[in-house]
Amino acid sequence: MRGSLGRIFGITLLSVGLIGCKPKAQPTPSQPKPPAKADPQAEAEAAIRELAGQVHAAFLSGDPAKLAPLALWGLPEETLHAGMKQVYIVDARISAARIKAVPATNRTVVHTNTLEKLELFLAEPDSQFEPMKLGLTEGVQEFKQQNTTLLKQAAAEDAPDWTQATAPSIVVRPGVNLATPLPEGAADVLFSCAGRSYQLKLNNCVKLPGHGWVLGADIELIDLAAQAEAEKAWTEDFPAAQLRATEQKKRLFVDFTGSDWCPPCIALHKKVLTQPEFLQHAEDRYVLVKVDFPRNKPQADPQREANQILARAYRVQSFPTVLVLEANGTEVQRLNGYNDTSPADFIKSLTPKKQ
Repeated sequence: MRGSLGRIFGITLLSVGLIGCKPKAQPTPSQPKPPAKADPQAEAEAAIRELAGQVHAAFLSGDPAKLAPLALWGLPEETLHAGMKQVYIVDARISAARIKAVPATNRTVVHTNTLEKLELFLAEPDSQFEPMKLGLTEGVQEFKQQNTTLLKQAAAEDAPDWTQATAPSIVVRPGVNLATPLPEGAADVLFSCAGRSYQLKLNNCVKLPGHGWVLGADIELIDLAAQAEAEKAWTEDFPAAQLRATEQKKRLFVDFTGSDWCPPCIALHKKVLTQPEFLQHAEDRYVLVKVDFPRNKPQADPQREANQILARAYRVQSFPTVLVLEANGTEVQRLNGYNDTSPADFIKSLTPKKQ
């Protein structure tokens, strides 16, 4: 949690006028400036930027041992458990205070039961936290597997020669959240190698109490040129897509998505819809259409209104929703959600191409 800052007062100097003859003016001593107040947000961004640089260096090395000290999964268990226990204690105090602020006459059974559990945890945090340790350790090991797999791919024989990589440009994403028991933020590392541009995405960095900022979850490597090429296959112009589908005797593959806020939408797009295996399958079968409902990036009013009309027309109530349509707009198939399916399995779930 964000610590309170002490106030710093300067000293006001008083000058006293003399009656009668004035002595020769003396130089006025300069008043020392009070030290600047600490800026927790700026400090957090600087720490995340430093962490991102270290993660980038570990990635280029291809050595998981160099990444381990920078990630939750690589910390000693006692450090991980001590920090997370403190997180749970602070979170329990905050949650209990919120429930107690609700008048007793307005509290529900859920309020009462939750408050009892929170107070039990706060009364005996050591014993209550003990059974949580195993699940916590297992959880961070999932991220270890993802992180180490990425580094092994980076060290593979067919990988670029990362020793030729340019110096990184590090961008801390807006919205570093310090108002939680486990502060978190994210960063992107942009660099080039062998004439191609890459983005290393640190999607979750956390500040563990008693330790500092570490990598909390997975990291991604994006080949920006390949990503741009994959995006070219998609259009957001539904009427134009219908004309193309009619002319080319194809169906429409329509992805209703929240591209910058919906985790399953983002995963589906990244793991399936922009992968070469899916794009090759779709090439002679579908015209690909993205109907996007972003929250954190600008969208032209006409596009937003057109997307809303489509969502109402096809009764789309959740994201992601994939529709396979005839060129005239008749629905052939509907797929809701995404459960980490591989491109091959996703393709199998689609209705076979009409003969």
